[in-house]
Amino acid sequence: MNETSLHERIANALVDNAVNDGFQISISSGDKTVVSRSRNSAEIIKAMFHTDMDTLTLNVEERRVGIVTLMYDTEKPGLEVIGDHTDIPHINRLVEHTMKEFEK
Repeated sequence: MNETSLHERIANALVDNAVNDGFQISISSGDKTVVSRSRNSAEIIKAMFHTDMDTLTLNVEERRVGIVTLMYDTEKPGLEVIGDHTDIPHINRLVEHTMKEFEK
């Protein structure tokens, strides 16, 4: 089995942290939704990494609160995997907390 890339480790940590924070996650890959409002980290992670990017839509109950875009460009360092995210306090904290886990 191959060693898990830094991109994957960061993306996996982000999913785990989001689920632990109470978010439901939908995964869009291209124009197709492959997971809808799940709190099952294993199901979410299994649906990821099939294309060059995934979009995670974060919901609290029935309300969409934001998105996080993950980009798996092998030309860039792993810490740049989070390409974009909704600029609201809770999602900013989620992203910052996840990234601190991987800072040296």
